[in-house]
Amino acid sequence: MLILPLPARPDWSRPPLVTLTIMLLCLIAFLMQGSDQQRYAEAWRFYQQSGIAKLELAAYQADLKQRNKPLPASQEFGEARTVALLHAMEADRDFMQRLRRQQVITPNQPEFETWRKARTRFDALRARVVTENYALNGQEPRLVSLFSHMFLHGDIMHLSGNLAVLFVVGYTVESALGPLGFLGLYLLGGLGAALPDLLFAGNHRLSIGASGAISAVMAAYLVLFGRRQINFFYWLLFFFGTVRWPALVILPLWLGNELLQYFVLDRDGHVNYLAHFGGLLSGALLVGIYRWRRQGKSADSVQKQDVEQAINSMRAQAEKYVADMQFGHAALHYKKLLDEHPQASPDLIEEYLRIARLSRQPELLSDAEQRLLLAGSESGNRINPVLLAETLRHCRPKLSIRRWDNLLRRLIDGKQLDCAEGVVLRLLSQNEIGQPTLQQASRLAEAFFAAGQIERGEPLRRLLASRATAA
Repeated sequence: MLILPLPARPDWSRPPLVTLTIMLLCLIAFLMQGSDQQRYAEAWRFYQQSGIAKLELAAYQADLKQRNKPLPASQEFGEARTVALLHAMEADRDFMQRLRRQQVITPNQPEFETWRKARTRFDALRARVVTENYALNGQEPRLVSLFSHMFLHGDIMHLSGNLAVLFVVGYTVESALGPLGFLGLYLLGGLGAALPDLLFAGNHRLSIGASGAISAVMAAYLVLFGRRQINFFYWLLFFFGTVRWPALVILPLWLGNELLQYFVLDRDGHVNYLAHFGGLLSGALLVGIYRWRRQGKSADSVQKQDVEQAINSMRAQAEKYVADMQFGHAALHYKKLLDEHPQASPDLIEEYLRIARLSRQPELLSDAEQRLLLAGSESGNRINPVLLAETLRHCRPKLSIRRWDNLLRRLIDGKQLDCAEGVVLRLLSQNEIGQPTLQQASRLAEAFFAAGQIERGEPLRRLLASRATAA
């Protein structure tokens, strides 16, 4: 079973730097792991050729017999049998501790010095194997391996699958929590994923836990969206497709799948399902605490994404009406969209006006014109100045002086000098105007002179001079 959220469009104006950095670290670690097989083979050749394999494994078998423990069951023969016995010996924590304390092969034995030097060399060769030294050993955890194991992978398919999933959910979660919050989630989620290995040390001798940390990010994604409906891709046996479900519905499915795989479907497999389970729980808990501290609210970026999805959905419906030549319905849909989402982009207001003109409904047309001029009179709003000028020819909205100044600035910047002249003369006829209006009128006079229309610029300059003298 595979259920994954479909990616939203990333905002590259604020790139997910931590997500990309984690992906890069995973790639670098994988390249460093690339020579592990060669390093391990070199260590194993030395182990056999130096004679310590025969010495240690004989000591191990004798120790098992003394402790009344059976030899590890194996159907292998020859070198494969020796390798299996070596792995069993290294997994025997008690024996290895006594071996390293020189309590198995003791200084009284004639072969002790040879063994000690060879064992030191063998340990040094094994220390070069990246995976073995930086994966998590639940029996003997080290501080560095608690974190380094979160960046390791087993093979290229494991790496590519993990990085794809991390990017799909990572940039959304990082946008919601911020870079430091996302980094904390990844590391704490990875530690949570390591708990099963620490509590049940016999589960896996070595754990490479990038999947556990990424599982925490996946669960965080679901909890951030909560009951909101998002798109998922699913694959179950021969059936696959997309579906829109509430995000939190997927969390118990993911958790149940990991337990089902571990206890029933893949009991003898090498996948660390309990690490996935621990990561999912950790990520869900961490972001649950985050939302609890915000009185149940999700991150602002999630709220923004909800609004964008709602706007896109309503816009798509309005465009469908336009395609069917139902301009009245389309204009009403645009009006509803702008009523519910007044922060929508200016291009939606321009579309509304264009469709309202085609609808031949005066009420909708008047509403669209008023909205356009109000939007154009706001600072920083990029309404098309040509459209503003066309609308002002037959629409006189009631605006404050500040808003008229903004409109005038937009008209002059957009070279709509005829319309700007009418607005200036109307404003100058009022008794109470401010310095910004006079500045815009002066800009208009300069624009006339620059355009070679001296006969229009000169009277305006004289008018401004007379007002300045009267003041």
